[in-house]
Amino acid sequence: MSLRAWKQRLSRWQKCGLLGLLLTVGIGLPARAQSALVTIDVQNVPLAEALRQLEAQTGIRLVYAQRLIAHQRSSCRYQGDRIEEALACLLQGTSLRARRIRAGQYVLVATRASRRSWGPATGLLSGFVLDAQTGEVLPGAHVYLPDLRRGAITNAAGYFALPTLARAFYRVRVSYLGYAALDTILWAGGEPQTLWLQPVTLGIGVVRIDASRLPLEEQAATTGTFTLPVPYLERLPSFPGEQDLFQVLQWLPGVQRSGEVSGGLLVQGGTPDQNLYLLDGAPIYHPWHAFSLISTFQTETFKGIRLYQGAFPASHGGRLSAVLEAEMRDGNREQPRTLLGLSPLSARFIIESPITQGSSFMMAGRRSYLDQLIGREHPVEDENGRRDTLRTGYYFYDVSAKLAYRPGVRHRLSLSYYEGGDDLDLRLPFDFSLDFSSWLRPADLFFEVDQRWGNRLISFRYQYLPTRRFFVSTVAYLSGYRAREAFFVKPTGSAAVASRYTVHLEDVGVRVEANHYATLTHETQLGVQLVRRTFRSTLNARVQRAPRAVDTLVQRSRQQALEATLYAQHVWRPTTRWEGQVGLRLSRFEALAVEWEPRLSMRYSLSPDQVVLRISIGRYVQYLHQLRDRFSYVYDVVSTRWIPAGAGVRPAVAWQGATELEARPHPWLTLRTQLYYRRQRYTLLPQDVYQTKDGLEGPGIETGVLLGQYTPAQARAFGIEALVRIDRDPWQLWVSYRGGRSLNRAPALGEQRDRPARFDVPKALNAFIRYTRSRWEVMLAGELRSGYPTTVPVARYELSDPLEPDPISYLYRPDINNGRLPPYWRVDARVAYRFGWLGARWEVELYVYNLFNHRNVIDRRYEPTPTGVRVIDRRGLPLLPLLELQMEL
Repeated sequence: MSLRAWKQRLSRWQKCGLLGLLLTVGIGLPARAQSALVTIDVQNVPLAEALRQLEAQTGIRLVYAQRLIAHQRSSCRYQGDRIEEALACLLQGTSLRARRIRAGQYVLVATRASRRSWGPATGLLSGFVLDAQTGEVLPGAHVYLPDLRRGAITNAAGYFALPTLARAFYRVRVSYLGYAALDTILWAGGEPQTLWLQPVTLGIGVVRIDASRLPLEEQAATTGTFTLPVPYLERLPSFPGEQDLFQVLQWLPGVQRSGEVSGGLLVQGGTPDQNLYLLDGAPIYHPWHAFSLISTFQTETFKGIRLYQGAFPASHGGRLSAVLEAEMRDGNREQPRTLLGLSPLSARFIIESPITQGSSFMMAGRRSYLDQLIGREHPVEDENGRRDTLRTGYYFYDVSAKLAYRPGVRHRLSLSYYEGGDDLDLRLPFDFSLDFSSWLRPADLFFEVDQRWGNRLISFRYQYLPTRRFFVSTVAYLSGYRAREAFFVKPTGSAAVASRYTVHLEDVGVRVEANHYATLTHETQLGVQLVRRTFRSTLNARVQRAPRAVDTLVQRSRQQALEATLYAQHVWRPTTRWEGQVGLRLSRFEALAVEWEPRLSMRYSLSPDQVVLRISIGRYVQYLHQLRDRFSYVYDVVSTRWIPAGAGVRPAVAWQGATELEARPHPWLTLRTQLYYRRQRYTLLPQDVYQTKDGLEGPGIETGVLLGQYTPAQARAFGIEALVRIDRDPWQLWVSYRGGRSLNRAPALGEQRDRPARFDVPKALNAFIRYTRSRWEVMLAGELRSGYPTTVPVARYELSDPLEPDPISYLYRPDINNGRLPPYWRVDARVAYRFGWLGARWEVELYVYNLFNHRNVIDRRYEPTPTGVRVIDRRGLPLLPLLELQMEL
C-alpha cells in the first residue's frame, strides 16, 4: 500500500472517530441532564414561571397549551435528580400531569376534571362575511375548508358556523359571485371572525364575474334554488332599461311572464298568485306597477336575492309555486354613495351613508314622469264655444328606506320601510279610440276613472347571537295592500253610473327563528310564526237609468283570520357527498283543521366538485285565493281580491317533487337540468270562462257571491328545465330551455279530461350573450316560445227573437283552450358605455326592444258575423329604441 493510500485511510479513521465522539457526547447530554441535581423552592408563583425555571436547570423541553396554565400558580420545594418527581411537585394541585413523549421532552395534559372545568377540547369556527367596500353583510356567501371538504353558507345576517372542529388552524376559502375569493388561515376556537370580500372590478364600473365558487357538494340541497348577488343580476337583460328584478328573473329556467312584457311571474306551471314575495321578511301582495309592466322591486336597492322554484324549505309556506326573498341594502358603512338614474319610464335615486361606526342608512325613490310630459289636464273647446277638461294622468312611485344598527358583533337591528303605488286619473270620451284628434273636444258621453293602488310595509328585525352555536332572528312586520276604484260613466244623455270600490288587506305578523349548529354534520332550525290578516272591502254605487229611476248600492265586507305556524328543519351531512334536509311545517288557519306539510330534500355528489344530484319532495298549502269579479263594470275594474279559506272554500293543496342534476366541468361553465311534477287540488277556476263584463250591476262584493262565480278544480304541471351558463370574461352566455305542460280539470263543469291552463307553454327558449371590454358592453337577447292557448269556436248558430228584426249570432265553443296562438319570438339588443366625468361614474345605455320589428300575436278574439266568424288579432309592441342615463357618486 502506498504512502498516499495510508494517509487517505488515516484521514477517514480520524473523521469517523470525531463523528463517534460527537454522537457519544450528544447521546450523553440528556443523561447528564437527568442525573443533574434539581433544586426548586417556589411559593405561590405563576406556574409558567416555575416551569421555565425547571427547563433552565435541566435542559428539558416542555410542550403545553397556554390556556392550560393560564391563571395557575405553583408552590413546591424539591431537591433531587429525578425530572418526573420535580414535575409532579410543580403540578401538584393544578389538575395537570406530565407525559414523556421522548427523551428530554414532556407534554402537559389536563385530567378529566380539568377538561370539564376549562371547556371542550373541540373548537368552533364562526363569523360574518362582509363587503369590504360598503360594509354590507353578504348572505349566501360560501365558506369552505378545503382540507376537510366541509363548508357552510352564510345566512341572512352574513353569519356562518362550523362547529366541533379540533382546536387548530385551518385553511379557509371564502367566495361569493362577483367578489374576489379570500384564502386565509383561521383558528377554530376563538371569537367570531369578520371576513371581508373585495368586489372585483375592471375598468370604470364594469363588474367582473369571479368564477371561483363553492364546490357543488356544499351548495343548497333544495332543487330549483337560485342565489344570485345583485351585481350579477344587474347585468342581465331588463326591459325597458329599468333595473327591475322581475324582468331579469324571467331569464331563469322555469320562470316566465304572463304577457309580452307585462304580467305576473309564472313559475313551473303555476299562477302569479301562487308566488310568495318577501321584502325583509314581510310579504308584498301586489308587487307590480304600470299594470304589471314593471315590478316594485328595484334590483339596485337589494343586497341579496334568493328564489325557490317549486320546492322550498319548511321555514316558508303559504304558497304553492315559488318563494322570492329580497333583502334591502343596509347602507354603505364606509362612505356615502349616491346614484341617479333616468330611464324611458322613470327617474330614480339611491342614497346610502354611514351614520356612526356601527350604523348606516339607505334611502331610494323612483317616480314615473309620463304625466309630466304629456300633462294631466287638457282644456278643450268646440266650435260652439263649449268647454271641457279631459284628464290623462298616470304615474307610479316607490319609496324605500332602511336603518341598520350593529352595537356589537353579536347584535344587529334593522328597521325597513317601503311604500309604493299607482295613480290613474282619466276623463275621456265614452267612445274613445286611438284617434287622438277625437279626444280633443268636449263630449256629452264620457267616463271618468280614479284608480289608486299600492303597498306599504314596516319591518323590524333583531338578529342575536347568544352563543356561537345559536343564532336567533326575530321579525315583526306590518304589511298592507290598498286599492281604490272611483268610477263614473255617462253612456247616454239621461243615464249615469257612479261607484266607489275599495279593497284593503293588512298583515300583522311576528316570526321567531332559531338555528342551532350542533356539529359539522347536524344543524337544526326551529321557528314559530303568528299572522293576523284583515280583509276589508266597501262598495258605494249609484245607478241612474232615467232622471227619476235611481238605484243605490251600499255594501261592506270584513273578515279576519289568524294563522299560527310551527316549523322545524334538520340538516344532516353524514359525509362530504351526502346531505339530507328534512322538515315539517304545522299550520292552522282560523277554525280549519291543522295542516301538515312535510318537506324532504337530498343532495348527493356524484363527482366531487363537478356533478351533484338533488331530489326534493313535499306538501304545500295555500290559504289565500286571488279572485276578481267577472260580471260588473260598477266595481272591480282593476283590483283583485284575496279570499281566505274557510267554511265555503278549502285551501289549495299540492304535492310536488323534483330531481335536479348540476354539473360544472369547468370553473366558468355550469350545466343544470331539472325534472319536476306537481299535483294540485282545490284550485279555483271560473264557472263561465266566456263571461264578459257587459252589465252595470253585479251580484255584489260579498265573499260568498264572489266564490259562487268559481268552482274547485284539479291541476297538474310537469316538465323539464335546462340551463347552460358561461361566465368567462369578457364573455357571458346564458341559455335556458323549459318544456312541459300545465293542465286543469274542473269535474263540476263536466270535464272528464285535462285541458291546457291559461298560460300553458309546451316549449320555451331564452338566450343572451354579453361582451364586456373596458368601457363598452354589447348584448343580444332573444326569446322563442310556444303561443298561449286560445279557445277556437267550432260552430256558429243563430237565435231569433220575435221582438228583434234580425237573429242574433252566437259561437259554439264546447272545449276550452282547444287552440293555440302562433309561436312568439323576439330579439333585443343593448349597447352601454361607461365613463368618468366631473368626479362621477356615468353610464349611457341604448336598449332596442324587438330589434327585427316582429309584431307577435299576443291575443285573438272571435266575433260572429252574418256570414261567418271574424278573427281579430292583437299584436305586440313594435321596435322601440330606449335610452337610459345613470350617474353614480
